[in-house]
Amino acid sequence: MSTFFVTIRQMNLVEVLDKLYYGLKFKDAVYIEKENKCVANFLYNPASFTPDEENKTVILNKLKDVIGSFVKIELDFTSCPLDKRSIANHVYTTIVNIFPAISKNFTYDDVSVEIDAMKVYIKLRLSPSAYKYAHDLNREELVANKLSESFLADFVVEFQEKPDEIGHENVMQNTAEFYSSIKEAEEKVVYKLSEVTNIIGKNDYTLANDFTKIKTEIENVAVCGTVSGVQKRSFKKTYTKNGESKEIEKYFYTFTIANNNKFLRCSIFPKQSDEQKGELIEDGMKVCCFGSFKDYKGRLDFTANSIARCEYEREEIKTGFKHVNEEYHTVFPEEFVDFEQTSVFDEEKNFPGSYVVFDLETTGLDGAHDEIIEIGACKIIDGKIVELFSTFVNPNKHISKEITELTGITNDMVKDAPTINYVLPDFYKFCYGSTIVGHNVQFDMSFIYTAGRKFAYNFDNPLMDTLEMARKKVPGLRNYKLGTVAEKLSVSLENAHRAVHDATATAKVFIKLM
Repeated sequence: MSTFFVTIRQMNLVEVLDKLYYGLKFKDAVYIEKENKCVANFLYNPASFTPDEENKTVILNKLKDVIGSFVKIELDFTSCPLDKRSIANHVYTTIVNIFPAISKNFTYDDVSVEIDAMKVYIKLRLSPSAYKYAHDLNREELVANKLSESFLADFVVEFQEKPDEIGHENVMQNTAEFYSSIKEAEEKVVYKLSEVTNIIGKNDYTLANDFTKIKTEIENVAVCGTVSGVQKRSFKKTYTKNGESKEIEKYFYTFTIANNNKFLRCSIFPKQSDEQKGELIEDGMKVCCFGSFKDYKGRLDFTANSIARCEYEREEIKTGFKHVNEEYHTVFPEEFVDFEQTSVFDEEKNFPGSYVVFDLETTGLDGAHDEIIEIGACKIIDGKIVELFSTFVNPNKHISKEITELTGITNDMVKDAPTINYVLPDFYKFCYGSTIVGHNVQFDMSFIYTAGRKFAYNFDNPLMDTLEMARKKVPGLRNYKLGTVAEKLSVSLENAHRAVHDATATAKVFIKLM
C-alpha cells in the first residue's frame, strides 16, 4: 500500500471523497516514486456521476487542499455501471452455483435489488431451514463479499425468511424464461492449478478438466497429471522453397500422464525453435497440457499444443447452467442469401454438420475485463451458409477513440443497443448443437466464456480454428491474418473489423478449407 494511500486513510479523507459526489467511490491510490506522482483511482456509476473536467477539478483541489503540493496528483476513473436486472440475474446464479446450502426452493423472484450510487442493497428471501442456517452462521457478509468481486461496488446483503407455503410453480409464473431456466446443479471435478511455469508454448492455465471423464473427440481442453515414459522421436518432412525441395528432420515428444490411477497417452509437436525445450519434460513432473482429444485406432489420444509445469489440486464444484431458450427474445437471426453458393461453376462443398462461424468487436484485448460491442455470426448447415446473427452490444462503458478508429463503431452506435445479458441467451440458442468456428477462435471465445460464466450459460461446444486450418492447408503465406488468407482463397473481405462482415468472410474461408 502506498504512503499516499495511508495518508488519505489517516486523514479520514476517503469518507469525504465518497460523499463529495453521488455515484463516486474512492478505490485506492498508487504512488510512482520515480515521477513523484500518485494516481488516485475512483469508481463511478455513469447513471449518477460524470467525470467531466469541472468535477475532476473539484476532486483534485480537494485532495491538494488536504495533502498539499509535495506530490503530483493524477485522477483515474473506472466506469462501474449498475443495472438492476443484470445484478439480480448474477445474484441468483451466484447463490445457485456457489451457495447451494442456502438455495433450497430459491427462485429469481426471491432476489430484491436496490441501488444507491455505488452501494447495492440485496434482500434474499430464503426457505425457513436455509434462513436459519445462513443467519446463524452470519453468511450475509460472505455473500456480499463474493458479489462485490464481480461488480466493484459495495454490497449489503440481508436475509429474509419466507413461508414454506409459497410454491415454486406460483413464483415462477411471472419470471422471464431466460432468468428462470437454471438447470439443477451438477457435480463436476476440476483441478485448480498453481505455480505454473510454461515449458513449450504459452497458455493462461487456471483450471484443468478431469481427463477420465472425457469420452469423445474434443478440441481446446486443458488436462493435468504426472508425467512418465517420456520419449523423443522424429520424422522426416519435405518442404519446398523457391522451387527447391528439402528434407528436414522434425522432433516430437510422447509421454503418459497419470491422475487418480488413470493414464492418458500424450504427444506434443513443438515448433523448430522449441524442439530442445522438450528435454525439460521429465518423469515424475506434474504438468498441465492444453490441446485436443483425437480418436486413434479406436482409442482416444491427446495431442498437446502447449505444456507447463504446475501444481494441481482436485476440487468438486456444483455447476448450474441455463437451458437453451425455446424462442429468440432480443436478436432474431436472418436468412442468408448469397448467389455465390448456388454457382454451377464453383466446386460444390457439401460436408455434414452444423457450424457457427463468429467474430466479435470489443472495447479491448482482455477477455476477462473488456466488453463485447458487436457480435456477428453465420450458421453453416451441410456446407452452406443459411443464417446470419448480427447485433451491436451496449458495453456500459466508453469506447475509446482507438477502438472506434479500428472498428468504425462509435459510442452513439451502441447507446441504444441491448446489453450483453439480453444478447447472450439468443447467441447461446444460435450456437446450441453446433461446432463454433473462428479465426484465432480462442481469443473471441475468451469473451464468450467470461460472459457465459457471469450469466450461467455453458458454451461447451466443440471448437475449430480457421487460423490453424489455414496454416496446415495453405502453407507459405507471409502471415495468416484473416485478410491474407481470404485473399489467397479468393474470398472477398469487405468492411474488415466489423463483426458480421468478418464472420461471413471467415465462414467462406472455412468452407473452402474443409
